Amino acid sequence: MSINRENLKIVAELLAPWKKKLGLLFSLSIFQAIVFTIFDPLALKYLIDAITEGNTRLFVIIALTVTAIATGGRWLSYWTSLLRQQIKNAVQQQVCAELTAVYYQHDCKKIDNHGKGYYISRLHDEPKQLAAVVDVSLSLLVGIVVAISGVGVALWISWQVTLALVVIVPMLYLLANKFSNKIGEVTNKMHESEAEFKSILTTVIDSFKLVKLFDLNDTATQEIKQGLKVPLEATYQSAKYASMYRSISAVFLSYAELSVIVIAGYQVITGVVTIGALFALTRAFSMVTRSVEQITSIIPSLVMLNTLIERYKAFKSESDGAHSIKREVLSGFSLKDMEYDHQGKSIFHNASLEIGAQSRVLISGPNGSGKSTFANLLAGFYVPDNGSISGPELHDLSASLYPFGLLPGTIGKNFNIIGSKYGCEDKVSYLVEELNLQPCLESKYDNLSEGQKKKCQIAMCLLKPAKTYLFDEPLANIDDKSKATVLGIIDRFTQGASLMMIMHEGERFTEMFDSSINIIGNGGITFAAMKS
Repeated sequence: MSINRENLKIVAELLAPWKKKLGLLFSLSIFQAIVFTIFDPLALKYLIDAITEGNTRLFVIIALTVTAIATGGRWLSYWTSLLRQQIKNAVQQQVCAELTAVYYQHDCKKIDNHGKGYYISRLHDEPKQLAAVVDVSLSLLVGIVVAISGVGVALWISWQVTLALVVIVPMLYLLANKFSNKIGEVTNKMHESEAEFKSILTTVIDSFKLVKLFDLNDTATQEIKQGLKVPLEATYQSAKYASMYRSISAVFLSYAELSVIVIAGYQVITGVVTIGALFALTRAFSMVTRSVEQITSIIPSLVMLNTLIERYKAFKSESDGAHSIKREVLSGFSLKDMEYDHQGKSIFHNASLEIGAQSRVLISGPNGSGKSTFANLLAGFYVPDNGSISGPELHDLSASLYPFGLLPGTIGKNFNIIGSKYGCEDKVSYLVEELNLQPCLESKYDNLSEGQKKKCQIAMCLLKPAKTYLFDEPLANIDDKSKATVLGIIDRFTQGASLMMIMHEGERFTEMFDSSINIIGNGGITFAAMKS
């Protein structure tokens, strides 16, 4: 089967919030399919018979009736198409929002490794494709209804002619089973490789200035070409199997259609049926053929949909694994035999130390030694490969770590969100004034200078009432005149709480700290008191 039972349940859950609208859409579509499938061939039969019999009155009545029903049907098609798009939009919005919420539960290390382009694909492109479940469900339902109705009309006119389907349908079923597994395999590869390519693409886009400065246009273009190889090949293979399936199915259906013309034509010659019946049979069987083609063409779509549902489930399950390891809650920090590797390099090896509550700790070390990684481990964004790290819960911790980003909208909007959440509107006003952020309030974060961005990060971090504050290079891109002021604000706002700060020029401000941590860079770490 193209979609297994478990995934069918998930489809039902996804569509459940809109079951009333779906019920209306399906009901109207079924009604329209039945009316047109039955009415169209029969109307054609009686029109032709009226012509051959010279019955003008019957001909005019049928012609006017056909015109009225066709006009009403087109308006109904227009209205149902809008209703269908409304439901698809709602499904996409729901899935996108749901996966975004799940994204924040994922392992931060995996997020860093995949890159933002990968998650743009997972959170936007795949929900949009998954919303096609509405189209697939409707097409499958209408196709089945049209096929049954068309067969009913054909049986009513001539059951002998309809026997052609008895041979064709089993062949189509066997073909569906043969091709569905292959389509499923390449579809999963296609979606995963497309998500990975989005990461490459966003990196290339971000390298605009580098490419311009160093004349690396050819290199960047080559990266795009290379990154597209796997997803394009997977797309080709998917199209290949789907087209092969549809083509073979079409061959069998054309054989069936030809047999109808031959058998029905013979019955007209022998006087078993009328000319009108021949036209009606041809039209009815044409509808059946198109509906069967529609159903068979849906098989690849069902397989692709099943793959998307599997990826949807996998994405949600990754969040469960990210939080399967709970660290012991402490007011300070405790590292016991902690090990952590990054890209094959040992950052920490059997690292053990104790950091008391309300400590003021300066974190230093050479570039690339693992200072930022250490801060992410303390915050709980990264999980040790071995050993353990205990510390405060996330709601008791605030941090300004790299990379840092805000929610969509202006700086003022983001400050208002935090101010309302923690009831600290007065603190917002104070920090905006002290850090000279008034000119930034109507701007978006990405449009600020690096120094303004850093001040916004510091303000955001300090707005949260916490027992521990983590800062990664808070003075980076801050002008020399403002550095002492910025550190003074941080010092005042973090009194009574733990303060952990990564800083290259910490020796200038040692009076702020009572201890220091040095990240050696070869897997080691040292801790020392700075003052009594």
